[in-house]
Amino acid sequence: MFIRLSSVLALIICLISCNLEGVKKKAEPNFFETIDTSRVESVELVETTLVPTQVVKDTLENGAKNDLVWNGKNGLRVEWAVKQKFNKIQKGNVVLVNYKARVARGEVYDSNSELNKPVPLKTGIGQLIQGWETGLLQMSAGDKGRIMIPSKLAYGEAGILGRVPQNADIIVDIEIVAIIEPIELINGIKIYKYESVTEQIYPKKDQLITFHYFAYRTGKTARMYTNSYEKGEPFQIKFENDNVVEGLHIGLAQVGANEKAFIEIPAKMAYGKKGLLDLVPSNTDIIFDVRVESIK
Repeated sequence: MFIRLSSVLALIICLISCNLEGVKKKAEPNFFETIDTSRVESVELVETTLVPTQVVKDTLENGAKNDLVWNGKNGLRVEWAVKQKFNKIQKGNVVLVNYKARVARGEVYDSNSELNKPVPLKTGIGQLIQGWETGLLQMSAGDKGRIMIPSKLAYGEAGILGRVPQNADIIVDIEIVAIIEPIELINGIKIYKYESVTEQIYPKKDQLITFHYFAYRTGKTARMYTNSYEKGEPFQIKFENDNVVEGLHIGLAQVGANEKAFIEIPAKMAYGKKGLLDLVPSNTDIIFDVRVESIK
């Protein structure tokens, strides 16, 4: 993630800076610093190590397979301290998690502990490094455990300067707090609210909506393709009377002031067959992670 806290820097989420004129290599926005989780119900934070420091055995003493271990390709591994039988995470889900990421046999380099709240992750949009996403998809709501990620599925030869050495394996201690149920709208549009307010103020025609956003494309080349933070100020549109994709208007109609949500938009309600320059391929679904500041 790309999370900056006072003492830790998260670079697990792959944030790629770009704008409509083309991709630019500039400092990526600070993903979790932009999330106010104060309205998320308090939960017990994940412990520094949820499972024993020793590798859990693949088989039990009687020779039976240990269900608290999953082995994937290239050395990827998941070990559970607590494992639920139902409500498994699916591709495209939004989950709330607590986590600590550390270099194998090394120090913690990233955590949400200083936020004191769980943070939202959406699978299938290129937000996570490969090993974390694949491991996460083996888990369920309520699980606690760790994802052991080999270098080739983490940061490889590049590493993270000053945080993760080259060719280093990493371990993510993680607690799956909840899977967020989507609000289903017309034409396949879905909203996943990860921060809500009690007294909601929804936009009306011609009102000005001020919000920050991250925009992602899905598919084989899933990644973030633009965001408002690189521009240094929030984005503004006139509701139902501005030149943005129709699916975004429909989604924003259900996101009130001071609320935050992922808006999932099918290709036909986004850029359709034409796509968007070299940023969004033809017939590609897109995702907006929006944080509405005001509606006036």
